[in-house]
Amino acid sequence: MKTSFYTLLLAALFTACTGNEGQKEQDKTTLPSTTTRLLEGDMPDPSVVRVNDTYYMVHSSFIYNPGLIVYSSKNLADWTPCSAALPEYNGDIWAPDLCVYNNRFYIYFPTRNEKGEKTNMVTWADSPEGPWSTPIDLKVGGIDPEHVTDDEGNRYLLLSSGDLHPLSKDGLSITAKPTIIYKGWEIPEEWDIESFSLEGLNVKKIGEWYYLLAAEGGTAGPPTGHMVIQARSKKIQGPWENAPQNPLLRTLSPEETWWSQGHGSIVDTPDGKLLLFFHGYEKGFLTLGRQTLVREVTIGKDKWLHLTNQPAPLPTPQRPKQRHIKDFVWQAAGENFSTRFHVSPEQITLQGKGNSPQDASPLLARAGDHSYKIEACLELNNEKASAGLVMYYNKDMHFGLGFRPGELLRYRRGAVHRNQPKVEIKFKDGKCRLWIRLQNVNNIISGWYSSNGKTWHKYPWGFDMQGYHHNTLGEFLSVRPGIYAGGEGEVYVTNFTYQAL
Repeated sequence: MKTSFYTLLLAALFTACTGNEGQKEQDKTTLPSTTTRLLEGDMPDPSVVRVNDTYYMVHSSFIYNPGLIVYSSKNLADWTPCSAALPEYNGDIWAPDLCVYNNRFYIYFPTRNEKGEKTNMVTWADSPEGPWSTPIDLKVGGIDPEHVTDDEGNRYLLLSSGDLHPLSKDGLSITAKPTIIYKGWEIPEEWDIESFSLEGLNVKKIGEWYYLLAAEGGTAGPPTGHMVIQARSKKIQGPWENAPQNPLLRTLSPEETWWSQGHGSIVDTPDGKLLLFFHGYEKGFLTLGRQTLVREVTIGKDKWLHLTNQPAPLPTPQRPKQRHIKDFVWQAAGENFSTRFHVSPEQITLQGKGNSPQDASPLLARAGDHSYKIEACLELNNEKASAGLVMYYNKDMHFGLGFRPGELLRYRRGAVHRNQPKVEIKFKDGKCRLWIRLQNVNNIISGWYSSNGKTWHKYPWGFDMQGYHHNTLGEFLSVRPGIYAGGEGEVYVTNFTYQAL
């Protein structure tokens, strides 16, 4: 079964992307007045570029496919998916750089090549809507690539270790050995950090100065670890002078709403304002992953960047509390989306595989609310098929509720447990159907089932998923709602609803 990513997007583009849905309900915790959440849920390592009056943004994909989803916005509040640079699974993808050079769009990104070796690749397109080129291996290791140009138009690739690699004029190959241009800022030894971890370098020319932003302190770990530091130089090659008031941005206390704030980059607005895009974990909800945040910055009299004392001047986003199939960008975990899934605005079709969510990737959506429920009608067309809804972190860590003819199935930590239902679940007339509901209330998961979508029975097991995040499990992922199909045959999903609570 095959489907193109553009079929997927056809469904997703009926509405704006899932950015700040349920914002008023979610913001029961007092947010810092100067920090604005642009995109809720797992949207880490934002890379943003402005072309005239339109902004484009891309994030780390990690194990999710299609990967490198490109979003667009006119007002920085409402974001719409417009393409996927990687429609086929390419391995883990992290910390990309989206840039425009001579009216052509490029995405530089770290991953693994066909030999399993860490490398950096590039894909390009003449429009952010695609189509994007087949990725080209630059045959250079390192992470967090940043495309930079000097005043003469020379192109370079700057990597997290501060090594500057000359690029060809077309930006598709490395032409010479690198030079180390920056070694970071020394973190005070009494600070609680995860590691030094110089990464996420970003360069912005403002006036006579090149400003370099970098992340230090480790991406997760203690809430006070990750940070944004700055340096400046009048030449790309340096020397770079560290700011005397470093860091530019850092979580100072675990009492703050946003933890591990880092990976910052600067974008200017049409009216000349400067915005700092970065990511952070939300206190108490690390399960949502790293969320895209923004603050306004300004150039002080000392010619250094400073955070302003007011929130970024953005409109209030309009997000529905209830969403359906067409309102999500659906992704597979660790395999090609096009292999087993077909998504239309009214129905999802999944090809069965494996015996549990551990050995068959579910179809996943990104969630950004503290509390929500999902429900759907799932129909089997084979007596050896099974299906259910899941809250999924990875193949070993998930929780869900499903069924097969005659039995309820509970998915938990890679295992499947069976139970007898209170309703009839029979295979007749070539099909077997059941309604399933999963509810996530502040990371506490409960399951429900129904024979008609009206009368519901609660499954007698729940689950606490508050520890399902990178600090305990690794992999830089998030808890995502999804749909699992196992065994043989196909599973048809209709009446899918996501409701913010």
